[in-house]
Amino acid sequence: MDRAEAARQVTRAVAQLFFSAENQARFHGASDTLGISPPMLKALLELTPDEGVPMRQLAEQWGCDASFVTVTCDGLEAKGLVERRVADHDRRIKLVDLTPAGVEARAWAEDEVYGPRTGFDALAHDEQLELARLLTKLADAQADHDDALLDQPGWRPAARRMAAQRTRELRGDTGDGLADGGWREHFAAHRDEIKRLKDEIARVSAEVKVHARRPVDEAKAAKSDVKTELKAAKADVKAEVKAARDEVVDHLKGGRRRR
Repeated sequence: MDRAEAARQVTRAVAQLFFSAENQARFHGASDTLGISPPMLKALLELTPDEGVPMRQLAEQWGCDASFVTVTCDGLEAKGLVERRVADHDRRIKLVDLTPAGVEARAWAEDEVYGPRTGFDALAHDEQLELARLLTKLADAQADHDDALLDQPGWRPAARRMAAQRTRELRGDTGDGLADGGWREHFAAHRDEIKRLKDEIARVSAEVKVHARRPVDEAKAAKSDVKTELKAAKADVKAEVKAARDEVVDHLKGGRRRR
């Protein structure tokens, strides 16, 4: 196996471990238990107790823009896990630091998120120790390379542009004209569509009720017509009976006068 193939196998294996079902379940399960979002959990794990970090530095460290750091810190602060304070040497700089509750939550999350996975048991003890040493060495070297890369002219602005793009993607701005609203405008559009559907359902329901009541209304109208006709017929009969009775009375009276 040559160097290139060995590198591919290592990178592929690390990616497979990261995206494994168990790893994702552990990470998202920890965020659900703490009541925070996955980005907030990632931020919590990367903060160090008793070391206030400038928010701009967090944006560069996390690979996102300043507004995303603000939203993330807002969520952690609302949970009482971090606090923001002004730097002593420069009041323009805001530092983010873990609260005592944040330190406790971070310690628990480290055990939960970074604890051994099932596949780790496939290695002998000495293999586990050697793998830990080698991967840590690899990760440290990569971190040093990234820091040196960002210090080169032109790389830091490019990284910021990429970070801003990732933040826009997280917010839902996919370049379709929703840059100002992102997911909020998507949500508003869905809400309007749901309202339109509800109105349409109400309209159809009203029509169905009208059609359903039509036979009843027709029957009531027919009954009313029959009652009206019966009433009219009864009145006619009464009038005829009265006329006949009056005629008989008049006839009887005429007979008496002739006598």
